Amino acid sequence: MAPANPQHQAFSRPTVLIPIEARRETSRSREERQAPDVNGHCHGPPNRAVPSTHGRQPRLLSVDEALQYSPFSSIVPFTTDMIPPPHTGFSGSGPLFPSDFDPGAARQPLELLDADIAKTQGKSAMALHALSAIQGYLDESDLTEFNFKPPSYSTERPPNSHVSPNVDRRSKLPPLGPFANMLLDSPQLPPTQAGELPPTPATPGLTTFNQKAFASNAHNVATPSLVKQVNNSPMVLVPPLSAQSQISDYKTFREDMPSSHGKDGPVVLSPHGQTRDQRAVANQASDHLQALVQAILNADDQVTEELPAAPSNDVSSYFTWVHQEGAEIRTLAIDKLVKLDSSLQKVIVADRLGDILIDDLYRLQKLCAGSFMTVQPSGLSIDAILTSDDFSAWVQRADLAESALRSARIIVRIMIGLRGEKKVCSEEVLQSVVGVLNQISNSCIIPIVEARSKDSGVEVLELASLHKKEIGQLLYQANRVMKMLVEMLDKVDIAEAIVTTLEFLAIRILFVENAQVEKESILGIQKFEALRRTAMEIITGIFAKHPEQRSFIFGEILSSLQKLPTKGQNARQFKLSDGTSIQLVSALIMRLVQTSAAPAKIVAKRAQPRIATKRKWSHSESHSSDSEAGKLSEAMGEREASRASSVDSDGDTDDGARRRLSRETNELSNNAAKDAQHVMGYFVRRAMTASKTGDQPYRHLLDLFAEDLISVLTNAEWPAAELLLNVLMSIMMNITENKSTAPAKNMALELLGMMGSAISELVASTQSLARNLESQESVRSHCLRQMFDDYVDGRFQSNELFIRDGPYHIVLDYLASIDSDGLPTRTAQVFYLTQWARNFGSTLSTADSKEMTVVHQLRKALSSRGWNPSYNAEAVTKGQCRLAYALTVLHLNFCRRFDRIINILLDSVTSEQTTVRTRSLKSVTQMLEKDPSLLERARNVKILLLRCTADVSPMVRDSALMLIGKCIQQKPALEQEFLKHVLSLSNDPTVAVRKRSIKLLKEVFTRNKSKEVGIIIAEYLLQRTSDEDKGVSELACQILEELWFSPFWKCSEATSEIAVHDRLALKEQMELVISTTRKGDSVCSTLVSLLRNLLSSGTKAASSNFKVCQMLVSAAFESMIDPEARVEGLEQKHIVQSLTVFARADPRLFHSEQLQYLQPYISNLTNSEDSNLLRSVVVVFRCVLPVLPSVQQNLLREIQSALFKNVQKLGKTELNEVAACLWTMNTILNNPERLVKLVVSVIKHLLNYKNKDMNQSEKDTKSAKRCVQIVGAFGKHCQLEGELRGFQEALAPWHGTSVSGMIINSIKPYASSIQPLSLRVDALNSIGLICQSSPHHFNQADISDVFQNALLEGQPDVQNIVLTNFRDFFAMQENQASSKTELSEADGPVAANGKLGGSMKASEGDGASALIAQRFLQNILSIALASQDATALTATEVIASINRQGLVHPKESGPALVALETSTNPAIATVAFQAHGDVHQQHESMFEREYMRAIVEAYKYQKDVVKDPLGFRTEPHTSKLHSTFEIIKSSKGKYQKKFISNFCAKIEFDVDKLNLSGPVPASLQLSRFLIENLAFFDYGRVDELLHALTCMERIVANIGPGVAHSINTEVFHVRVDTILGGLDEEGRGTEQTTGQGSAATAEVEPRRLHRLTTASIILSCLWDTRTYLRRLYGLSSTQQAKEGKGNGKVKDVNKAPSRTPGISGDKIVAGIAERVESLGSHESMIKQCSTFVELLSIDQEFRVAAEGDEEGVGPPRTPSGDEAGSPVPMSGGSRGAGKRKRSGSVAGTPHKKRGRPSLGRRKSSRKSMDEDEDWE
Repeated sequence: MAPANPQHQAFSRPTVLIPIEARRETSRSREERQAPDVNGHCHGPPNRAVPSTHGRQPRLLSVDEALQYSPFSSIVPFTTDMIPPPHTGFSGSGPLFPSDFDPGAARQPLELLDADIAKTQGKSAMALHALSAIQGYLDESDLTEFNFKPPSYSTERPPNSHVSPNVDRRSKLPPLGPFANMLLDSPQLPPTQAGELPPTPATPGLTTFNQKAFASNAHNVATPSLVKQVNNSPMVLVPPLSAQSQISDYKTFREDMPSSHGKDGPVVLSPHGQTRDQRAVANQASDHLQALVQAILNADDQVTEELPAAPSNDVSSYFTWVHQEGAEIRTLAIDKLVKLDSSLQKVIVADRLGDILIDDLYRLQKLCAGSFMTVQPSGLSIDAILTSDDFSAWVQRADLAESALRSARIIVRIMIGLRGEKKVCSEEVLQSVVGVLNQISNSCIIPIVEARSKDSGVEVLELASLHKKEIGQLLYQANRVMKMLVEMLDKVDIAEAIVTTLEFLAIRILFVENAQVEKESILGIQKFEALRRTAMEIITGIFAKHPEQRSFIFGEILSSLQKLPTKGQNARQFKLSDGTSIQLVSALIMRLVQTSAAPAKIVAKRAQPRIATKRKWSHSESHSSDSEAGKLSEAMGEREASRASSVDSDGDTDDGARRRLSRETNELSNNAAKDAQHVMGYFVRRAMTASKTGDQPYRHLLDLFAEDLISVLTNAEWPAAELLLNVLMSIMMNITENKSTAPAKNMALELLGMMGSAISELVASTQSLARNLESQESVRSHCLRQMFDDYVDGRFQSNELFIRDGPYHIVLDYLASIDSDGLPTRTAQVFYLTQWARNFGSTLSTADSKEMTVVHQLRKALSSRGWNPSYNAEAVTKGQCRLAYALTVLHLNFCRRFDRIINILLDSVTSEQTTVRTRSLKSVTQMLEKDPSLLERARNVKILLLRCTADVSPMVRDSALMLIGKCIQQKPALEQEFLKHVLSLSNDPTVAVRKRSIKLLKEVFTRNKSKEVGIIIAEYLLQRTSDEDKGVSELACQILEELWFSPFWKCSEATSEIAVHDRLALKEQMELVISTTRKGDSVCSTLVSLLRNLLSSGTKAASSNFKVCQMLVSAAFESMIDPEARVEGLEQKHIVQSLTVFARADPRLFHSEQLQYLQPYISNLTNSEDSNLLRSVVVVFRCVLPVLPSVQQNLLREIQSALFKNVQKLGKTELNEVAACLWTMNTILNNPERLVKLVVSVIKHLLNYKNKDMNQSEKDTKSAKRCVQIVGAFGKHCQLEGELRGFQEALAPWHGTSVSGMIINSIKPYASSIQPLSLRVDALNSIGLICQSSPHHFNQADISDVFQNALLEGQPDVQNIVLTNFRDFFAMQENQASSKTELSEADGPVAANGKLGGSMKASEGDGASALIAQRFLQNILSIALASQDATALTATEVIASINRQGLVHPKESGPALVALETSTNPAIATVAFQAHGDVHQQHESMFEREYMRAIVEAYKYQKDVVKDPLGFRTEPHTSKLHSTFEIIKSSKGKYQKKFISNFCAKIEFDVDKLNLSGPVPASLQLSRFLIENLAFFDYGRVDELLHALTCMERIVANIGPGVAHSINTEVFHVRVDTILGGLDEEGRGTEQTTGQGSAATAEVEPRRLHRLTTASIILSCLWDTRTYLRRLYGLSSTQQAKEGKGNGKVKDVNKAPSRTPGISGDKIVAGIAERVESLGSHESMIKQCSTFVELLSIDQEFRVAAEGDEEGVGPPRTPSGDEAGSPVPMSGGSRGAGKRKRSGSVAGTPHKKRGRPSLGRRKSSRKSMDEDEDWE
């Protein structure tokens, strides 16, 4: 037989199936127990029965069936007193109540109701509440009815038992009380006669549970034969096994369950369902508590009796006396409170609290409540603590508070143990408990928690740190009291006032700001978080049990969100079972939403049954009835709401059951959905008005909340997360699809990306779960894996989720197994159950028997206490539950809208708003990180991505690069497709984009093994090493160092031989360098600069880099020597060219043995390839030879001879290298005679050609050119002045004193203009080369004249060669100056700070530089401003060098630099911009006055050279002067405003002095250039923009009225008397006056009309630009007026203005062009004049701006474009109150009345630009 109670242990035997019914026991006293009837059923008091822990009611086992599982064969399990003897009487023959006290206790609730009805004259609210609760239990549709057949031996009625049917039974019954009559007369009762049994309903097609019971009981009838066999021995009649019995009717007990055997044998069960050992422990605990209570009460009696005298020592140990405010308060001692609490807890756990007298417990509560008087809020406050003595006194008061909290816990524990006992469950006492808790928390605990070391709480922290133990104990006791109150809320109905107090206290604790770090927390962060979690449980309990409080609770929580922390670890302190941490408020909100979907009868915890014991007081059992009444009231709400609408309409048919299930679950789901919408709507509304950088934390909180929901999305204990996320997703989708602001859309896109990533991660994690279950051979695991495979393949049917033993069923079984009593788990179970039922009802169309079984099971679970788990042999594992739950979540609305998220994000990529495009790209990137397959599923991702790389916004381009990086990382095959765009973005104008591109190129280079890709990336990275931005150049250098050198640092330090794989890697790296140098000389020069930087002493790894470079050089020589080891395509010339790079970077990388391998390449020159090879070898020799410590003399002589031999065959470039190399060798070999001989020979040849006409002989010209080239190269690189005697002897009779002068004189005849151009160019070049090495020749008049004539002739080639020599000379001077500076800094501060240690005499180079700058600057400027070719570029470089050296005043070259900045040649513009920036930085104030002349120069340059006089460039629209304005913005605000004022002043004009020459008047062209630049300037600050608008308005206000007056009088011939005579009574023009003006236009002089039209066009364009800027930057008239008067905030005017999305420059450009074109005909000019006059007549904005300027109230106002106003003329007219009294003209025109006729038109045919138009 099974144990009598399901909570106790089973026998330790193999797995036993025992029916659940066998685990029920009828409660009765220890002394009395009823015997079972003949059917084996025991009967007892119905109110003492222990309810079943599960909803199933299977039948009993027979004795034969049970014996095989019981230990009867080996032990004696029972004593004779354990099984009462059976009897054959009826079941009702036993006593109804176990004791004499129970009848009175049972009637007490009814008597209270009757008394309340009599007191209130039948209007008792308590009675009505009880009536409605009881009616729910009397609903016949929900009741189970059993009809039992009477035994055969008792079917005959006794003779005296016959009752006539005509006799009225009610007359024989005792009279009913008021409440019973109220219940009997209730119309909701079943329509049956009193005392009659209702008929059994018969529903066709459905076997009811009642009918099954009736059929089952038919087998339980005792036969007469059985009765005859009854003897006097104890006997139990067990019915045979039913044919309908199934294995599911029995419960499984596993072998691993605790055994019920004791140490010495079997443990015998007591009538209480306890073992004898447990009963002994319970008795001991009860006796100990009784003794302790009696001792306390006896001590109390003694103190009361001995009050006049001092109490005895024994008695005083029980109490503590506290003197407070003149009174003496007696409280229980701390040690007694501890013992009492411990004893109470043990007795309540044993369910033996009923052994204690109610009066004794009541007295005990009164004693405990006395300690509440010792708690004074003012005494616990920490505000008054100033000294350590004050704090010591405060600690004593805290000890009293701790005693009060312990007493409060004892009081609440008694209330919970005897809930329903009115005497011990006093509302006043409970209010006092909550009040004390509230006082201690608010005055002590919370202030200490909020104290910080950064504010005034530092003293409190220092003092409190000395008493951490006492204060921590106070927190601990408060937490324990709150936990008791949580339990009481769940079990007992509490008054509303107490609930409200608890609610406010819990919410305040929940939102107290805890410390960020432990050192600032006295109580401890985690200890206070425990109290906070208890507060959350209180809120959840109130929310569950008091539906009327739910809206208030949500309101308080949401309004307190701003108190939550948003940063640091303190934001997430609530740890879940899987280790995840979330915000406490997130957990609370999810619990509340889950609770909203649960009926109150399921959420409310069932009352724990107690076993009745003997009472020593007659009213000790009254709590039982009240407990039942409490349970009735809990179920009242849902039952009444659903019964009236569903019972009558839906029967017990399948359709009715389905409809009722759907209706009930929809109502519950709607409740949860409404709460979720309310919460998320509040979050979103507040977040939309806040920013991440603002003061309010709502934007951060929304992100944190969404992240918390995502983190628990796969946790079955938090099913509300999916609902909340689904609601949030719907709101975000609405924001993106509606016309919302850019910040709102950005927020929505960010959250959609986050949620989309969560869905992708959910799919990935589910796939991992499915793989983890492959090792399990369970059928359930196999089915779950198959379901997920079907989901991935798209074959999954959603109805498979809802079947029996499906995913929903599995999850609920698991949840029911982990915790069946906890409120959080109960709410999760019911929420998930409701979700299952709702989805199942919506997908169920036609139901079979299996589906209807699920329907009935769901209805039963929702109408009872929740889900009862299935008792299968296989328990649900955690992995199975997670996979099953993930499958259900994947099929809910949140995950099913994944594709829609993708579409929204991709559509937003093409938005007109830059920030929206950027945000959408980042969100797509976030999703790709989680799901790389998105690139294949959404094919247009790549197309949109590539389009974004060319977006006009740098933010979008940067985001596109970031997304490309993620795509390549997830799918490397996309590198080839994206590489081209990444490379192009490495040269992006924006620094951030260039940096991201460089980093991405590094990643591609690291992963890619293709040499071609590596070469391309290296080339682009090398370009960025010379970037104008220092950060970009340093990043490029660092990355190249990491890619090329750092991998070999380790092997470069190795002392032994380099490993083979390292040699191969070095070889591959050198081949990459060689291939890179093949890209051209510019790449080689950049690589030289890079190597010099990496090998410089300032680099950290300079020594390691040097060793690596040596290894690379050695590898290059190995490749050059061994052709077979060389990569195909690499030739020797390529290898030698790469060696020149290393030689130029640092010649120390080579050694003398390596030079021997280069000697063969300079011996023979047969073609151009040999010439290129020789040049590279010569460069290596020239660089390396001077630094080698020792070189073989024979080797040098051989090299020297070979070079001399091939001089005649060398080209110009090679010749310079050879000349330099030969001079280097001469310094080592010291044999200059060979050089002298060569130069003398060449000079003699030149002298022979001196008198020949070179134009006649091409051969002579070619020979002369060759001689000029040779003598020029050797004259530059060889210092031959020391060989003067040799030259004099060889060239007798020449006796000059300068060899270089002699060479120049021999070349100079060939530089004249009569010589062939090619010969002349070479001659000028040679002269320039020699002058560079001997600068004093620049000072010679004849040489200067040669250069002067060359520059003035206008021959580009001649000019370019002269300018090139100037540029190279200036570059040499700059390098020498920088070298001197570096040496001075290295020598020390004295040498660096001045010229004290050096010579004050200028060098030859300094004088030559000054001469060139002073004499040739104007010629150079003219050449630079004459074209945009290579000559102009060279001239610009010379100008920049002159300015860098400070050789001329900045104003001489400044305007030219500003003009050259606007060049369409990027090289010219870049050089000019850099030079202009340097000049502006050094001479800002001096250069200020030259800017307006520079602006005019830029206009002329654009008009005459560029052939584009417009002021802007397209794609996108930018100002041509944007570079100049960027430099201006580097100055202070005052400087910028002055520039804008002067700039606008250039637009002002005098009508009579306008220059009308040309098809388009020159004045109009210049004004248009200036206005268009104003329109497209990138204003850096708001005050700059406002100042520009003010200047434009002032110009129109000053000149416009005069122009309009002239147009009216001269074009339209409108006179004052005509105006006055043509006005009606209201001051408006009549048709007669308007007609006059129209007819008179034909008499205007054409030239005058042309002049006035030009003036009106300039002013109209300026006004249109002003309007365009205001709309582009979203400025209002109020804002400009405030800023103009200086009332704006500094931070507002100093920030950068933000552009309005969607507004481009197309409209303003088209409008200006249309106005300029109006000069084409007479009619169009008349129309333009009319439009301008109308603008000034009716434009409200212009009127206000003009009035503001006239009144002298500061800058003109700029009203917004949508400000409406009646057509008010510009000048004249009456003024309103507050206006100035005097009216006058602005431009000197005569005063006239306001009001002007419409000039023959009601409305202009052309709109003004400031009207509301679509600027998109």
